[in-house]
Formats: sequence, structure tokens, C-alpha cells
Amino acid sequence: MKVGYNKLLYLVFLLLICGTTYGQKTKEVDSTFNESSRTFLVVPLISNSPVMDTGFGGLGMYFFKIDKDDDESPPSLASLYAIYTTNNSYISTPFGRFFWNEDKNRASIGIGTLRINNDFTYDDQGNDLRLVYSELRNFITAEYSRKIISDFYLGVLYLGTKTRYKFDQGSDEENDFTRDFFAQNGIEDNFVSSVGLNLSFDNRDYPYYPTRGVTFSIRPKLNRAWLGSDNDYIDTDYKISYFNSLQDNLILALNIFGGFASGDVPFDGYQNYGVRNSLRGYEAGKYKGRNMIASQAELRWRFHNKWGGVVFGGTGSIWGNENNGEEEFERTWLPSAGLGLRYMVSQEKKINVRLDYAVGVDGNQGIYFGVMEAF
Repeated sequence: MKVGYNKLLYLVFLLLICGTTYGQKTKEVDSTFNESSRTFLVVPLISNSPVMDTGFGGLGMYFFKIDKDDDESPPSLASLYAIYTTNNSYISTPFGRFFWNEDKNRASIGIGTLRINNDFTYDDQGNDLRLVYSELRNFITAEYSRKIISDFYLGVLYLGTKTRYKFDQGSDEENDFTRDFFAQNGIEDNFVSSVGLNLSFDNRDYPYYPTRGVTFSIRPKLNRAWLGSDNDYIDTDYKISYFNSLQDNLILALNIFGGFASGDVPFDGYQNYGVRNSLRGYEAGKYKGRNMIASQAELRWRFHNKWGGVVFGGTGSIWGNENNGEEEFERTWLPSAGLGLRYMVSQEKKINVRLDYAVGVDGNQGIYFGVMEAF
């Protein structure tokens, strides 16, 4: 990411906070927190990331109650996210998250298509190794969980992802080099199809903006040929988050997450560092491996009305490239630190837009726009 974008990005944040909210039960939809009412929120997005450069798009979110008399379930969410960037990357993702029957039942479903044009440079024994390639991906994910006892849930899930690689974004020499590198390391187009379980615990006070509580999940997934997968392997991801209100306007948030895999794991089945804000400050997908662990802490301070700020830091590690075996993809220590600005576009549903700046090692850095908190 070029830091020269900074002036533009701060101006862009003013546009980003102009998201509009429409309540259908009250006229003053942004005046108080109202978990039960229906709310439609539209946020225009102009974003910047280390991988995708500057992007233009939007996010639409509709919050609603499946049963208006259900006071226990959080609001359900139907959303559509779409963005196109200056390096010709794009993402389009409709997504739904549903709570019902006094929060005894939870479900989510998402489908999407994306193209990410990557340009990564690695340190290869003191020399630069540059890989220029595109990931074209279509995916579907679905999950259902049922409360089994107290705040514990047990669920089933499905994930299907088709990934293709293209080599047409660099010079002829760069394209040919990357194509040969992929071929020599057995990296090829792939279809991942898996079923799995989700054991989780969640006693947060509110899933979209938690101020206290704990949530954790562990999700083992089985990838097999009889499901249509090109590779037979098992992968498991996990996460745990803790939230505590130190004061009325000050929240401490802690997070540990990662995953591990065994078997014939394809390149597309590896853990990806920097994806889903793990951690901010690194190019998403540059560092890959069978195994990953990362942790981060964030201090969230609401200093005036709808405005807030955060400071965050963390570190992690990613390793295990036996199949596609280049050490450049692995890193044993990847620290990150940064700060950010928040603006609550919907007080009714406690939805923030965020602007974060983060730095890592080896010159890695990034400016991030997003909706809702990083975790």
C-alpha cells in the first residue's frame, strides 16, 4: 500500500460515514439502541488494502427479527457487499445470518464470487522473489447450530470453493515466471468441498457490538472425494474472543484464532495470514501454511457521541508447506500494531464503520476500511 493515499483516504472516510439508516418502527432511528426494530442500513464504501489497492462499492444490511415477540434472539441480518478496485480485483458477496426461537437456533449462509490480483514479493535468501497472479474464486458456505445446554451450541456446516489461478496481470516475464513457479510446486486449480461440525460457546451481550462476554468455536471439517473435493484432508479452525467493559465508554477485546490441517492439503486449503483481519498490517494471502495461530488485543474507546477510537496490537505465526513447499510462504513471527477511528452509523443497531492503520514487519502496512468491528 502506498502511504501517499493517506490524504485521499481520510477524505474518503467522511464519505463512508454518510451511510444512511432507515427504521421502520421509529422516526428517530439513530437516537437510541433498539435491538428489536427493523433497520435498513446502506454504507457507500471507498476502501484501500495492501492487496486490492483502492476500491469503490457499497454494503447494504437489513436487520430484522424473525419473530417480533422473541426478546432473546439478536436481530437477524441479510447483507450484500460488492466492491471493485483500481487493480481490477472485485468481490461480490450476499450473506445472511439468522437467530430465532429465543436464540436456540442459529444459521448462516453466504455465496460469492471474487477475483484478487496478487503481486507479492518475498525474500529468497537475500534476493527478491516476485509472484504475480490472480485468484478467481466462487464459493458457498452454509451452517446451522442448535443450543444444546447453557450457552453451548452444536452445529453442522458445508463449504464449497472453486479456485482458479490466472497469470495475466504482470509483464510476460513475470507471468511466465509465476506460472512456472506454480507448476514446479504443484499449485493448480482446485475444488474444495467439505462438511464439518461447529462446537461453540457464546455468552456475549450482543453479537454485532459486544461489550462483555466470551465466545469460542472449534470447527473440524472433512474434505473428501465423495463430496467432490479434489483432495482428501482434514482441517480445523478455531477462535476465542473475550470482551470486558472497563468503563462505560471503554472496552477491552482479546482474540486468539487460527487453524491446522493434515492430509493431502492443497495450496487453496492452507491458512491465510491477514484474512479476516488476522492480523491487520499484512497483505492478505501472502503468507500461507497448514498451521496458523495469531492473537490480538484491542482497546475501544468511545470518546464523543458517535465517535470512537481504538488502539490494537498482536502477533502470530504461520507454517507447514510440505506439499507446496516454499519457505517464503512461512513466517514464524508476524507482529502487528495500529490505531483506528470509529463512527457509529447506526446507534439503533450499534453498527460502526471503521478506519484502521496498521504496521507489521519488513515494511508491511495497510489502511483498512470496514463495517463493524474487526472481531
